[in-house]
Amino acid sequence: MIRPLAVLALFLSGIAGYTIDKFGQDLCIYEYISMNSVTYFKELNGVSANDPSMLGMCGLVSIVFSVVLIFIKNKYIYSSLAFFLIVIELILLGMLETASYKEIIYDSITKCLNFSVLGWVVLQAIFIIFSSFYVVKNEKSNAI
Repeated sequence: MIRPLAVLALFLSGIAGYTIDKFGQDLCIYEYISMNSVTYFKELNGVSANDPSMLGMCGLVSIVFSVVLIFIKNKYIYSSLAFFLIVIELILLGMLETASYKEIIYDSITKCLNFSVLGWVVLQAIFIIFSSFYVVKNEKSNAI
């Protein structure tokens, strides 16, 4: 029962990640251009304006992997694919050029109230926790 919940959390986080900049909400960064001001990525020009698309790609990758992971029953294959997914997402987040992804995510949640980012982060954490429980769960506990 844990594996389907983990994959469902991954799918929902993929939807939240894909819709981060689709519903009028925008990513922002605090004190990027001037002190005590919030800079929205839609206000930026050049490559920095494309940073929200990296989070959208993380969402798209999560959706694709959730479809694949729902059919995987082997714990070793499941854990290796989940690890591969996390590595791909970290690579995509590393491509953010304006600031660190931690700062962008934190400022977008706290300063801009972007609930899609909050949902993406929380559901990714639930996926990682539930997947960890699934991988380390002892098979003998099912027999009791």
